[in-house]
Amino acid sequence: MKPVRVAVIGAGYWGRKLVYEYISAQCNRGSVQLAGVCDPSPSARLFCKEKFSVKDELLTDSAEDLIGDPEISAVHIATPNQTHYALAKMALEAGKDVLVEKPMTLDSREAYELVDLAASRELVFHVGHIFRFNSALNRAREILNKGTIGKIFYARIQWTDSQYLPDRDIIFDLGPHPVDVLNQLLDSWPTQVSGFARAYRNSKNHDEIAYGLAEFDDEIFAHIELSWLHPGKAREATVVGSEGGLVVDCLHQRLTLHKTGSTTEVPVTANNTIEAEIGWFVDCVDRRGLEVESGLIGARTVEVLEAIRKSMWERPLPIAQPVRHDHTAAMVGILQSIGDGPDRSAFATDLEVDNTRSDKYLQMMSKSGLTRTIATPEGLRYEVTENGLHFLKEYGDIERNLARAPLNPHQKTLS
Repeated sequence: MKPVRVAVIGAGYWGRKLVYEYISAQCNRGSVQLAGVCDPSPSARLFCKEKFSVKDELLTDSAEDLIGDPEISAVHIATPNQTHYALAKMALEAGKDVLVEKPMTLDSREAYELVDLAASRELVFHVGHIFRFNSALNRAREILNKGTIGKIFYARIQWTDSQYLPDRDIIFDLGPHPVDVLNQLLDSWPTQVSGFARAYRNSKNHDEIAYGLAEFDDEIFAHIELSWLHPGKAREATVVGSEGGLVVDCLHQRLTLHKTGSTTEVPVTANNTIEAEIGWFVDCVDRRGLEVESGLIGARTVEVLEAIRKSMWERPLPIAQPVRHDHTAAMVGILQSIGDGPDRSAFATDLEVDNTRSDKYLQMMSKSGLTRTIATPEGLRYEVTENGLHFLKEYGDIERNLARAPLNPHQKTLS
């Protein structure tokens, strides 16, 4: 059986990892062959030549050369995010099977268009959500499906790094994996999302930290933290339930189960996720596995990211400043209300000042001798005393004097 000939388009940081893994798979499996490497950068092509011994005839600066080559059956796209849609569409229209890195596009309409295009041409179309092949996450999903931690309450995803990437959109660059991981672990998509982001460098043109809140059915919610300012690299997912919690270190493929009174390290055999993904893609191409799940997951992920970004543009309403409450004015209002009642009295249950129950003020005034309580068959009655009337008169005189004279900055008022 002839090996599947795959070309890698893009030989940057991630593309070089792919080139290495395809060469390793070619040596170890024999079912795949690296058929070309494309990158517009001469230094990137030179790196592949010197580091991985890629032959000159396999190196090109033109994606069209590889896509148009009838001897190449599939392409793996690892170029800047904004180029994914055009290159994937070109490859699919040329009849190539495609693996495109996340995010598959920057627009959900274009993402679904690619899914439909691949299905109509009966082509394999896979989106590179590499953590779908992470052993620790797959083990975590098995544990959650068994109900080990009970009813799921919430999840937390921390996806951080310490980098300076002035031209990257943190939502679409770091965000796809956390959204995909939530779908893996919770087996559902958010019904509502909101987000917040900030930039501190690069003239604040590109956000460097972002927070997302995702709400799911059954009252489950999740918090996502993205950062290029956080010291150290973190790729961690936590799920908390009624009977415990599960923490996944996705970077080191470690899994910890927390139950009441105990913490257990769950055994996980770490794997090479790139190797696993490439092997799965090549197998799909070889057996013509035309499942659309991967493409739909990629498109739905873009849809969620769009909603998070949109919520950041539509700024949340500011919190109103608290109104300063004048306690003296509140007590005066109560005294006047009581004094205006029949026999200068009223019932406390009928009194409210600034939406605050007046009971505490009535107790203060009773202790101060401004009111007195009288028991009646209907309940307690509050009555203004002579001292209370004197207090009202003095307060009124002060207010009238202040109204006639400008306020001295150092003058004190009753409060």
